Amino acid sequence: MIRKKVLKISFVLTFVFFLLLFIPGKADNVYAATNTILDVKSGQYIPMLIHNGMTEVASVGAYAQAKGAFAAINGTYFDAYATEAQVAAKGGDVNALRTFGSLYGAPLNFPSGVLIENGRLLHGSGFGSATGQWGGYLGGITKQGTFIVEQVTLNIGFIVDGNKSTVWRVNHPSYEDTSVVLYDEGFGRNVALRPGDKAVIVEGGIIKDIVSYSPVKVPSGGFIVIASSSANVFYGNKNIDSFSKGQQASWTWEITSPNGYHFKDVYFAVGSDTAKINGVGGTSRPYIGGTSDGKISIGVGNASECVNALFLDGGGSVAYYKDGKYLKGPGRNVSNAIGFVWTGQNGNSVIPANMAQPNPFTADISGKKEQFQAFLINNSNYIMLRDLAYYMNGSHAQFEVVYDAGTKSISIFSNSAYTVQGSEDTVKADKSKAYKDATSKISIDGKEVNLKGYHIEGSNYYKLRDLASALDFNVDYREKQIYIEPENAYTAD
Repeated sequence: MIRKKVLKISFVLTFVFFLLLFIPGKADNVYAATNTILDVKSGQYIPMLIHNGMTEVASVGAYAQAKGAFAAINGTYFDAYATEAQVAAKGGDVNALRTFGSLYGAPLNFPSGVLIENGRLLHGSGFGSATGQWGGYLGGITKQGTFIVEQVTLNIGFIVDGNKSTVWRVNHPSYEDTSVVLYDEGFGRNVALRPGDKAVIVEGGIIKDIVSYSPVKVPSGGFIVIASSSANVFYGNKNIDSFSKGQQASWTWEITSPNGYHFKDVYFAVGSDTAKINGVGGTSRPYIGGTSDGKISIGVGNASECVNALFLDGGGSVAYYKDGKYLKGPGRNVSNAIGFVWTGQNGNSVIPANMAQPNPFTADISGKKEQFQAFLINNSNYIMLRDLAYYMNGSHAQFEVVYDAGTKSISIFSNSAYTVQGSEDTVKADKSKAYKDATSKISIDGKEVNLKGYHIEGSNYYKLRDLASALDFNVDYREKQIYIEPENAYTAD
């Protein structure tokens, strides 16, 4: 009898659960119950758009750990598929894959729509529009902590000697013959040109060169504009060959918003095809939105607690990470994520902000491949000093390392053979680890130097490029490979 009652109760509860799933507007609340609501206006939380450039991907958890974000969610759409059949099936741009797959590798990983970071246009794509306009939903968080979302239009301009031309896209390669694309350092890597393309290189507000070779490196603080020689798309129906060295050049962008929202005054803003505005609209995907009492909410579902919301990439990209674990996902590696860092003033749902993300990498040292057990801190690789000395031993840039426990100081002697300790290449970067500022004083050949380092589980880690600069050897990154060149003097990127 008791068994029959238990079975009956179980059947009723199961029936009720499935009934709720099919009631309109209720199914997604299963996810919405796990949302995170944050009072950004209080100053307790810093919102951020997290990425590694426009062609790299990582998991939402890795993004969060790299930035010390206790909560994060996947961001906008991106080119996540590797084959033409997959791209076509998802309604993607097969022509872009055909044009750039061999140059950048597939999947392309290029994001879609608009990305704005701290008032800077990081990415803007026109989806084939010759007017250079992008029209879609754009949502973000202002520096005052308010969530805004609107259907907007983006306009991009390239200005030479006061004459303005329309740019189709920013940091997004384009396959059309008449396209005009602008790249700055936000692209995150060298730019590949199609056959027939030319690049106008702008540095310090002046056209420094016009080249047709590939790949092209974006100058520090500058930008490049790419178009084919056959495209008469610049002011006065001119082509790219009409420009010359020494001309003054700049670029500008503007967003037209029906309500006049100022999207340049934001922590970040991201584009999408679906939004909920004044309680109307929406879908069942990850979202970021604003509540009626002015707070910010992230979650997965129908954003029932939000008055306004922007819905993000769904499907295999869905990932919602909080307090060191996934509430949904982890999903595929994604182009970008939205995260929140706790400032330490108040709050209760946090993990330690200072967590170094494991990021082992293989470097080519004069033709020999060596794996470094690196950690990613603030989007930069940090390596153990003794590991570098060990791998560089016998090269033109070899150096000795001596540690004085009494004074807690490190002495580096350039052009000296390294004395192997036996502990080199034994510590593994296999999980996230807490870090703190390194306090050891460092001298090179008797002269004290200022090298920013971090202390992780008993060892000091330093940025690879900082060490290269201090010890005068070169580091280069090309075609997704890190090269350490002991025989070459250091050159800044």
